[in-house]
Amino acid sequence: MTSAKPTIAILGKSIAPQAMALAEDAGAIVVTSDRYLRGSELEDFMARHRPDGVIVRLGEMTDAAMALAPELKIIAKHGVGYDSIDVAAAAARGIPVTIAAGANAISVAEQAFALMLGVARRVAHLDARMRGGHWDKPHFLGTELFGKTLGIVGFGAIGRHLAGIGRGFGMKIVKYDPIDVEPSDLGEAVAANIEDLIVRSDIVSLNCPLTPATRNMIGAPQLAAMKKGAILINTARGGLVDLAALAAALRDGPIGGAGLDTFPFEPPELDAELRSLPNVVFSPHIGASTVEAGERVGMLAMTQVLDCLAGRELDPAFVVNAAKPTEPSKLPSAA
Repeated sequence: MTSAKPTIAILGKSIAPQAMALAEDAGAIVVTSDRYLRGSELEDFMARHRPDGVIVRLGEMTDAAMALAPELKIIAKHGVGYDSIDVAAAAARGIPVTIAAGANAISVAEQAFALMLGVARRVAHLDARMRGGHWDKPHFLGTELFGKTLGIVGFGAIGRHLAGIGRGFGMKIVKYDPIDVEPSDLGEAVAANIEDLIVRSDIVSLNCPLTPATRNMIGAPQLAAMKKGAILINTARGGLVDLAALAAALRDGPIGGAGLDTFPFEPPELDAELRSLPNVVFSPHIGASTVEAGERVGMLAMTQVLDCLAGRELDPAFVVNAAKPTEPSKLPSAA
């Protein structure tokens, strides 16, 4: 065992104070990028700090970047969406990639529902209109969520929390999840496939990972099949939705609105037409950005890194590739 202090790099700003204190107590050095890093900037950062562990909060983690940190033993995602991490390259290098599954589920589910309400009642549009001196009460009509069918694509922790909120608002729930195919004790219906869910739903909420199979899963054909006035919500991954097709559907129908918290490339360069539409509400990928979720996610991600560096076994429920730590620890094992 070496006495050198391990270095943990955070791609983004510092995480929850409790998590930072956890690293300090373990004798680790923590460095932060404080912003998005890509390409040569990311590689320069990795080469300069040569971290033993990385927590990905913003941006990506590429094979080229991993190669510049020969002592790298773990990559932990500060959240659950890991499509910006080259997990196959990490596995080939013997580096486990972990996620903070479940830790931000409540916050993301609440953001999804906030977007539903915002779209159904045109909150952002009417706020902007009032700030511009307009009074739209005489002719405005919104949409109630009570009695509507909420279709949830992906029924993990976030989807289940969202279903509970929807039921509290008097909504009917239908889910599509190719892994979780049985109804739960929430009493939801089960759709046979994404097409079946779409035609049955007044609101479609995306809460599934981005994979080759789910990329652009909502495109022109799916949007055309939605009910007249339907609402699309995406708090999962931006690559699930074809934004050009969405802009056309929002402009010409049949759908009535959309709420987007995630985008194919972030920060996004949104098309001028999409930005100008009054029936879409945007938020800057902040579904998990609450004090409470930040504490849970930060503690879980940091614990995973410290456990790995100390040679402690990782919970396989949080590991998204098949890698196992292969190098000696730099931290003492737990007493």
